[in-house]
Parts: sequence; structure tokens; C-alpha cells
Amino acid sequence: MLVLLVLLTPLFVIPQSWADINGAKYLLLAVFLSVAVVAWLIGRLSEGAISLPRNVLLFAAALLPLSYLISALASSAPAQSWVSGAGSQDTVAAVAILFALLALCAIVFATDKNQYTGVFPIRALFASGAVVVLLQVARLFVPAWFTLGGVLAGNASSVVGTWHDLGIFVGLSILLASILWSSPSVARGYWRVSIIALGICSFMLLIVIGMQDVWFILSGALFLFALYQWGSALFHERRSIIDAFWRGAVSLLIAVLAVSSGFGNVFLYNHLPTQLQVSQTEVRPSWQGTFAVGQRVFNSNGLIFGSGPNTFARAWQQFKPSGVNQTQFWSSDFSSGVGLVPTSFITVGALAIVAWLALAIALLWRVWQFVRKERLSPARSLAAASLVGSLFLLIFHVLYTPGLTLSMLLFFMLGISVALHVAEAGSAPLRISLKGSPFRSIAGIAFALMCATLILGACVYSARAILSDMLVGKSASDYAQTGNIAHSLALVRSALVAYPDNDAAHRAAIELGLLELQQLMAAGNSASAETLQTTLSQTIQEGLKAVSINSGDYQNWLSLAQLYQSLGGAGVQGAYDNALSAYEKAAGENPTNPLPLVGAAQVAFAQKDATSSLQYLDAAIALKNNLAVAYFLRSQVEAQQNDFTHAVQDAQVAVSLAQQDPLGWYNLGVIFYASGSYDNAAQALRQAVALNTTYANALFVLALADDKLGDGVGAMSAMQEVAKLNPSDATVAQVLANLEAGKPALQAPAAATSTSKKAR
Repeated sequence: MLVLLVLLTPLFVIPQSWADINGAKYLLLAVFLSVAVVAWLIGRLSEGAISLPRNVLLFAAALLPLSYLISALASSAPAQSWVSGAGSQDTVAAVAILFALLALCAIVFATDKNQYTGVFPIRALFASGAVVVLLQVARLFVPAWFTLGGVLAGNASSVVGTWHDLGIFVGLSILLASILWSSPSVARGYWRVSIIALGICSFMLLIVIGMQDVWFILSGALFLFALYQWGSALFHERRSIIDAFWRGAVSLLIAVLAVSSGFGNVFLYNHLPTQLQVSQTEVRPSWQGTFAVGQRVFNSNGLIFGSGPNTFARAWQQFKPSGVNQTQFWSSDFSSGVGLVPTSFITVGALAIVAWLALAIALLWRVWQFVRKERLSPARSLAAASLVGSLFLLIFHVLYTPGLTLSMLLFFMLGISVALHVAEAGSAPLRISLKGSPFRSIAGIAFALMCATLILGACVYSARAILSDMLVGKSASDYAQTGNIAHSLALVRSALVAYPDNDAAHRAAIELGLLELQQLMAAGNSASAETLQTTLSQTIQEGLKAVSINSGDYQNWLSLAQLYQSLGGAGVQGAYDNALSAYEKAAGENPTNPLPLVGAAQVAFAQKDATSSLQYLDAAIALKNNLAVAYFLRSQVEAQQNDFTHAVQDAQVAVSLAQQDPLGWYNLGVIFYASGSYDNAAQALRQAVALNTTYANALFVLALADDKLGDGVGAMSAMQEVAKLNPSDATVAQVLANLEAGKPALQAPAAATSTSKKAR
């Protein structure tokens, strides 16, 4: 099962556009690891003993799931801290599963009598890498043939994960091939040719991928390996100098080519054929932004336990730097910081710092032991590859937030390195007897059952959460294709059966419930009052369940607020008050985002509370001074209060921020018209019509403005266009008749405002 897991994880996807690649791999890992754990438990009960390798790396890694567990318990973390349907590695379950993978690899490959068992998973990794490289090369030339059911969209996508994930994976393949191409245990017969070919093809593919950080870290790792080869030959007489020279020379040559490719990354990209110039935009918080959020979390009594596993998104919403709101990513809710390890420092606090540092120090100590104690054995190159590969992947967990494939490979490599060290050193394992005295046997069996149960529980709950998210994704996909509300709602309810604590599924149920309510109200008398009431009640309950599952997620409050706002617009008593309360809760949970304040302003405006509406909009603009919608709404509130001076100023700011939005120009034109500035009104409205030639409202008010300016021809032309768009509208017909008769279109601007609404 472990060998198959290494072979299949980089390749495995569910060929459906709604199936997340990372989630699919998480499902595979959960299923295969569950089978492996059950097999291990049966074997240990049959043998009557548990053997644990005595290795500092294994015990250091055990601190990771322990730190996550303590943090989740101490911070009263929400359900998403324990498991995540998005396949995040920052949850208690994910870290427990990854550690279980490490421990099983260490136990299985260390206790097997054949010391070369570790060869098989490494070969499986090479085989998987070969398929990945071939598939990605094929996609570069004929991408339409290899979409895998729509799961791979565009050239900058891969079965491994993101484009950056693919670059790291390919870099790992180059690194392992450079170390193991002459290994007597791995590269025998046709395997040597295959490994060399994989290394060359991977290098060429990495030129196309063009990740500069991968080039530099790869070159550094190979340079250090070359120094080790030459130093080993000089200080250990048993080592062949010629063999060490050639191995070191090959590594150094590839290191030089890699660092040259890193510095010449832009040059190489510009000289590639157009078909191979794959552009990819990667957006994540910077080191500065990550540190700023972490500092605020630590100052908020989160130094020891952090904000809770998998809660970086909430920490970002509360404490992100104010400058982010001036960028195009102001509304992005990042689920991780600049890297996975720095993110865990924020979410798990000092416990994670200790755990990751212990793991890094233990790995470096193991590398030092390997270099200092030279033992010639067929498996030594394999041990070197596992150590260097582990360091390579660990560095990227610090600098980047990789997908599950790379995290799985990191813990797999760590497990292999433990197993090979134990097998090479011949140290006696720690044995826990399941036989003998009743007390010892009961305690041992209880320990084995507890370990297996915890891992199986983590796998099962993770699988349920991922299946739930996939059903929500399928629901959205099917609705976009068919528009069948009942079918999509049934899928969402199935998602909630799979995992009831999925607040995203409850939010999806709110959206579909609103659509169902609109459909029922449009049906008129054919929809019974009881059906309407039942649907309304169920939809409200979905919103309340979402906030009860995770009241710290502003999106849950935002969905509930939008639900109540829609119900308020339909005349439901007390709905606006509930909407305002929910918007304020959302603003409290995400104080750096102006959107909840804009929503609250809309509700206050609908309740004719202009003062409160202006206060909310002022606060929203203070958070983001280039938010067009806030200026747009504030201009409407000010115009309603006859404060046309400020209304015009805000409307002009709104159109300057969104110059291609016809609604903004229409709003400016109407405000100019209401203030008596007909010439400016006509200019703004003509701009709105230029952007949308069938904009009936803008044409209607433009006709009125031209009429006020004495331009009868222009007014007639605009109103005739309105008549074509609204042939059965009585008001339009009356105004057109007035213009044809040479009469004023309307008697006063107030009438224009009321009739313009009828023209919509």
C-alpha cells in the first residue's frame, strides 16, 4: 500500500471539473493509509509485539501532531481546525495522517529483513515522475487532448497540483536522478537508462516551468552533494576516488546548469517557442505581510497556542496590513501565509515553532551523522537521496505552501531516511509486547488500538469532509449547466449528510434556497403559502447553522445578512433588522474588509436611515479609499438628502474608479439632472449610452435632459430608442407623444425620477 501510494499520489485526479486536485489526492491518501494501518494492526496483533525504531527524527516528527492537537484544544478551534474539505495540511487530521505515513514507512522498511525494500518506493516515485513529465509535455503541445474531464484548465495546470508544485516535483526528480543514476541498488539494468532519461527530460521541462527558487535550491543541494562526494573520497580510504570524482562532477555540472538557468530565467523564457511560453500568476502574502499578521496574533494572547490550526484566513481578515486594501487583492481571503511552516507558526504558535525546529534539527543531525560515519553499503546512495530530498522539500515548506503531493513526499522521504538509518546501524528497536503478563498485554493492545483508531478516525473524517466539498462543487457545476435548483439542492443536502459541519455547504444551501423562493414567488398562486413558509424556514435555518458551526467566519454572517436583506426587500417583517445585525457581526469578524459595511449601509438606506447609512459608508471608505461602490452608494444617499454638491463629487469619484461601468455614469447623470445641471447630465448620460447602447434608463433621462436644454431632435431620438426597447410602456408612449407635439416632456424633475423607474 505504501509503494502504491507513492506511485499514484502524484498522478491521481478525479476527472471532473468540480473535483479539486488536492482533495482527490487527500482521498487517495486517506483510503490507502487506512488499509495500511489496518494491515499493520493485524500484523502486530498476530506477531504479539510492536517494534518502533529508536530514531530521533521519528520522535521529533511526533511533536507536530501533538502540537496541533494541543493548540486545537486550547484555542477552542472550530471544526475546520480538525479537518478540512479543501485538503489543507494545516489541520490536526492532516498532520496526524502525514506523521502516520512517516511512522509506517519507518516501521515497515526498517523492520523488514530485506534491507533493500526502500528501493521499491523510490523506483515507484521515478515511475510516477516519468508519467507526470510525459503528460505535461504532451499537454504543452496538445492541451485540448489532456484536460482529464476539465480538471486541468489551461497550460499552467498539472496533475501534481499548481504550476509551482509541478516545478518543485520536477526539481525533486532531477535531484534524485542526479544522486541515484549510478546507485547499485536502484539504478540496475534498464533502470539506470530510465533514471538518466527522466533527469534530462525533467531538466528540460523545468526550463519551461521556469521557477527561479527551484533552480537555486536545486543547485545548492547538488553543489553540497558534490562536495560530500569529493570529501568522502579524500577522507575515507575505502571509497573509490574515481567513482566519487565522477559522481561529484556530474552533480556539480548539473548544479552549475541549474544556477545559470535560475539567473537566466527571463532570458530562457523569452527565447522559448510561443507554445512553450506558459505564464502563471501566483498570489500569496509576502514575508512582511505574514510577519505582520503573526505579530498581531502573538500580541492577542496567541503566542503559545496560536490562533488555532487552519485559521490563518481569519487571522488575515482581522490583522492584514492596511496597504493590502489598496491592491487588487484586497478582498482575497488567503488561507495560508508565505509558506506552510510560517503559517503554522501563526496558527499553532510557539508549539509549532518548537515542533518544526525540532524536526529540522533532527534532520540536520541525521545528515551530520551520515557524513561523519562512512559506511560502504549498496543502500548508502539511497540513504543520501532520502536525506537530501527531505531537506529539499522541507526548505520549500518554509518558502512556499505546497500541495498535498509534496507534503506526502516530504514525510515519505523522512520515513525512508529513518528506516535506512535503522537498518544500516542495526540498532535494536523499541519493542512493546502484546503478550506476557495480563497488564502488559492489555496495555500494549490498548496502545496499538488507540494509535490505529486515531489515524483511522482522522482518515475517515477527512474523507467525509472532502466528499462533502466535492458534492458542493458538483452542485454549483450542475446548476450552472442545467439551472435545476432542486437537483443542486439535493446534492448540497447530500454534502451535509456526508459532513454536517461543512459551513460552506450551508452557505450554498442559502443561495439555492433564495433561488427557490424567487421561483416560488414568480409562480404566483400556483405556489401554496405552506410551501413558501417551509422553504423560507429551511433557508433561514441553513444560515443559522452556518454561523453556529463557525461564528468566526465572516462569510457565514455575510450569507445570513444577504439572506435577511433579500427577505427584507420582499417585505418580511423584521428581516432588515436581522440583516443589519448580521452585517455588523461580519464586520466585527473581518474588520479590514469594507464589504460588510457597504451591505449594512444598503440595509440602513432601505430603512430610510440616511444618517446611519452615511456612517457605514464613511467607515468603508476609510478602510479602502478607492472602493467605487461605496462612493456610488454614498452619492445616492446624499442626493436623497438634496446634498447635490457632495453627491456629485462622490458620483464623479465613482466613475473615475470604474470608467467602464455604465451604471456609474447613469448615476452621475441622474444626480446632475436632479440638481438642475442639465448640460452635465446629458454628457454623463451619453457616456452611459456609449458603454451600453440598449440602456433604456439612461436613454430616458438623456431625452429629458436634452428636452430641458431645448434640443428637441436629440430628445426625440433618445426617446424613440426607449420606445423600441419598451414598446408597451405607457409612460414612455406619453412622453414621446409630448415631444412629438412640441410640449415639455415632463413638468418637473421629480416626475422624471419617478418615470425613469418605470422605464426599467
